[in-house]
Amino acid sequence: PRALIVYDTMWGSTRKMALALQEGLENSGVPVTMKSLQENHVSQIVPELLTSKLVLVGCPTINNGMLPTIGEFLTYIKGLRPKKRIGFAFGSYGWGGQGAKEVAAILQGMGWEMPEDTVNLQYVPGEEELDNLKEVGQRLAGAVKAVK
Repeated sequence: PRALIVYDTMWGSTRKMALALQEGLENSGVPVTMKSLQENHVSQIVPELLTSKLVLVGCPTINNGMLPTIGEFLTYIKGLRPKKRIGFAFGSYGWGGQGAKEVAAILQGMGWEMPEDTVNLQYVPGEEELDNLKEVGQRLAGAVKAVK
């Protein structure tokens, strides 16, 4: 079982969330590849997607919707139609909060199993919220390890 975390961030909050999830997964024995869309083109991420059963997508909210780079990534992978994946959506927001919810709807629309509710945090996550995300990562590790 392998996990892929793909995210973008505007002010660093979604990145902090991604790092907490990574820690929870790795502490549970699941190898993680982390890819920022600010540093990686979508085509560089697809090979990792093909070998990862668990895909976590982190998206901040901008103008009450998802960040365009995340939209591009999701449009690209929808065309590939990867099956038998476990998905998880997370993100941060200032006032609207729709970005991560839109991501979750797309992942569900691709038929991916979504064992955990979307985590959508307002502003900068605090220590308690980051600890909760580590626990989510641990639970997701259990879900991906159970896949045959």
